[in-house]
Amino acid sequence: MDTLSKILDLLRFNGIFYYATNFNAPWSIQVPNHKRVARFHYVTQGHCWVRISGLTEPQRLSAGDLIIITNGASHIISDKPDSSPIALEDAISLSGYEGHGVFQFGENITNHDTQLVCGHFEFNDEYQHPLFDYLPSSITCNENAGAEFSWLKDSLRFMAHVAQSEQVGSSAIIKRLSEIIFIQSIRFWHERQDNQEGFLAALHDPLLSKGLKAFHNNYAADWSVEKLAKESHMSRSLFSERFKQYLKLSPIQYVTHWRMQNAKRLLRESELSIDKIAVETGYETLASFSKAFKRIVNKNPGQYRREHAQAIAINDN
Repeated sequence: MDTLSKILDLLRFNGIFYYATNFNAPWSIQVPNHKRVARFHYVTQGHCWVRISGLTEPQRLSAGDLIIITNGASHIISDKPDSSPIALEDAISLSGYEGHGVFQFGENITNHDTQLVCGHFEFNDEYQHPLFDYLPSSITCNENAGAEFSWLKDSLRFMAHVAQSEQVGSSAIIKRLSEIIFIQSIRFWHERQDNQEGFLAALHDPLLSKGLKAFHNNYAADWSVEKLAKESHMSRSLFSERFKQYLKLSPIQYVTHWRMQNAKRLLRESELSIDKIAVETGYETLASFSKAFKRIVNKNPGQYRREHAQAIAINDN
């Protein structure tokens, strides 16, 4: 598994399909804020405007455009850039949409109205990674933007077809497709930026990426800055300097951070003893593991595990 896939796997990245739409003008809908999601809208027919909370300029999307709103911000999608919106839940209620088929909104629905495919990408609140620290508030892609992204046109059109077909397994297909589209869209955005900061920039560094790959392939090994630098074919000082340039973290800070994310996963999802989890995440003693965990998570491992178990028990009742 490649480095980016390992990170998304730990973050419990999951594509969620909402609906295919058919909106008849005039229409304007406000989508509420939701933390730890990245929402997407793909225009299959017509056009719409998107206004993201905190940004002043609306964006116009035409057929073939995809927008990913990376931080779950509240936003308005509408037929005009300044239309007054109604809340999404009110629009759903007024339309009579029950969660399957096409979400149709407007008084005189036709086959020529604005059509979208909408959904989001969800991440578990418990897990964090610098990957998302440098992403813009939104990423916009067009299905015809460059021959090297010809996959986008076919993937998006197939997703739109499946969304409107209501065939068996359509939701599962859309989820898998949307996950691929999310990853590729981030790559699309990054490769068109002159950006020397962030985790994606580090992954694209031909030397630094070697050290990151080696670490993520065996994060519990006895890593030091010298060993990571050797994997990257760099001196210790150059490796540390370049690492901090990209991630604003020292190499050892990153090592500890990633180990603690995996420790949280094991404490939540496994029955391993805390001593065993310490070893699994690269610590020789329980004391050194507990100290590092408390520093990063602000709780000791036992408390963290107990609180999670209590939360599960409450939710099950």
